[in-house]
Amino acid sequence: MIYYMVAIASGFLSVINKMVNVKAGDCLGAPRGALINYIEAALISFCLVYVAGNGGEFRFDYMKTVPLIFYLGSIFGLIAMIFLIIGTRNTGAMTSTVLMLFGQLGTSIALDFVFFGTFRPIQILGIFLILVGIYWKEKLRQKEFRQAIIGRSEDETE
Repeated sequence: MIYYMVAIASGFLSVINKMVNVKAGDCLGAPRGALINYIEAALISFCLVYVAGNGGEFRFDYMKTVPLIFYLGSIFGLIAMIFLIIGTRNTGAMTSTVLMLFGQLGTSIALDFVFFGTFRPIQILGIFLILVGIYWKEKLRQKEFRQAIIGRSEDETE
């Protein structure tokens, strides 16, 4: 049960993180906004490693023993953060969060198949339903936007 609660908390924190980074991207530009996020994360990580470990993890001898593939997480994370800042700024928090979930679910299905050989077609149906929901939401948003524009132009002509 605790793992489910932690996952839900992670979801809350992820959306808050996203919106803070979008605002940082608005003020500083997307690359600089992502840089601020990574500098903060690095400082906090250094503190956590120092408190939880013995500080030996900061030695170059230790760092070069870490497999190179593990360093790819930061590269993918940085690219994802920049995409997230740009995407959320243009689509809003709800749409970008659901689309990010769509990407995560699709990648998870592919990786489960590659690493574990598992695949269930019903998962594809779930992803499809998410896309239908986003399409519907965006259509409603466009309709509301058009009505707001029409209402504004009628007010201006009077």
